[in-house]
Amino acid sequence: MSGAPTTSAPTADIEDLGSAPCLKPCVPMYGPINVRNLSMGETKLWCTCGLSKTQPWCDKSHIGTKFKPLKWVVEGTKKDGGAQSFYSICNCKYTTDPPFCDASHIHLPLKYLKAVKECPDSPHENIIKICDKCGYVPGVLDD
Repeated sequence: MSGAPTTSAPTADIEDLGSAPCLKPCVPMYGPINVRNLSMGETKLWCTCGLSKTQPWCDKSHIGTKFKPLKWVVEGTKKDGGAQSFYSICNCKYTTDPPFCDASHIHLPLKYLKAVKECPDSPHENIIKICDKCGYVPGVLDD
């Protein structure tokens, strides 16, 4: 290790997600983003907070929160590891198989709205970017 300072944002490897604190992201879209033209072996940073304007990829909007992007190395098919031309990437941020969509978004809207309503940090007056306990983002669900 050279000891030189790094300018890249911290990331979470897929293997590290089990030890990560349970953070609740906001939901940019209740469904997947279908992505093409990814190269096997390419490294992508999947947005875990839901704040990125370049979904499903990280644009560093998480800075100042407890969220970190997920470092994902593009892989081949799950069946045989062969080349794949189409990826269904989760964009609700609640998948159990990141970064892939597992259809968690189907039952998520009511659960998400209930979590925001019943959040222990409600009424969210001091939240600047995102409440990591329920996913509330100022101005998004406000009346």
